[in-house]
Amino acid sequence: MEGIVYKQQSYLENDRLLFVYTAYGRITLVAKGSQKMTSPIRNVAQYLNLIEFKEVPYKTMYTLMEGKTLNDYMLIKSNYDDAIQASILFDLLTFVADNDRHEMIYKLLKGALENFSQLSVLSFGFKLLKYLGYQISLKPDGRRVKGVNIQTGSIVYEKDPYVAHINVEQTTMLVHLIYQPYDKIKPIDEKNYEALKQFMYDYYEYHTDHKLTRK
Repeated sequence: MEGIVYKQQSYLENDRLLFVYTAYGRITLVAKGSQKMTSPIRNVAQYLNLIEFKEVPYKTMYTLMEGKTLNDYMLIKSNYDDAIQASILFDLLTFVADNDRHEMIYKLLKGALENFSQLSVLSFGFKLLKYLGYQISLKPDGRRVKGVNIQTGSIVYEKDPYVAHINVEQTTMLVHLIYQPYDKIKPIDEKNYEALKQFMYDYYEYHTDHKLTRK
């Protein structure tokens, strides 16, 4: 089995707990002795590692066995701003429930890391909404669009009474972020990026009634 370490913490004297997201959901691994400098799994048991390990069926917490690092995402970790951006991905994972479609969500998460940029993080946040049950309706009906409204979760039109929280140009960018693969997303200028990021946070907070840590 493989998974991504989204959190770790010290455990007992020499061990670590690894909180891992996989295609089957969340798993907690006990990395025995991994706090020792001489431990052969010290480097495996690190935050933001893609790791491979021996699966123990029907358990969500067990000892890490046959651990191997598949990707340490060192280019992300070595840049402070990128590391902060990557942490947003894991903040968004808190909205994923035990019965959600983990296989698809894991694929989205892994893809965002493998094609990493601040836009891939933003794209992941909007793509994830589909699997959380809060997908934004972006299919127009022929009327003149003025943007997207957070409360309705849909496109709004010029004569509608609803406020447009993002404008037409940003709505077009949102369509690309949701439906294009990570490596096909077009660049977005800083002003529109910040507006869409603000919109994403506000959208999550309104529909989930849970306040995110802003980054």
